[in-house]
Amino acid sequence: MEHLNKLTPREREVLKIIGQGKTTKQVAEEMGLSVATVGNHRKHICKKLELHSTAELVAFAAQYRQQERHGNGQAPGDQKQEAGAVGQEFRSRA
Repeated sequence: MEHLNKLTPREREVLKIIGQGKTTKQVAEEMGLSVATVGNHRKHICKKLELHSTAELVAFAAQYRQQERHGNGQAPGDQKQEAGAVGQEFRSRA
């Protein structure tokens, strides 16, 4: 959970919107930001959460959003393990 504390409020907002299945362009339009700025937020989120692909980011964001909807504001399980497991699952399919 402590990894989520590394995210800025803006990065958390971007993460939530990505969890809705929206593209970088759609996130930018919704937040009134440039596509480049959202791309930078995505890079920072991935680095801070040790996510290595767009697939990992989207999967984690969906889990984060789901958890937010249930009211406790924390990602399910240990997020580093969750993110790694998601990444491993996608890599093993390749």
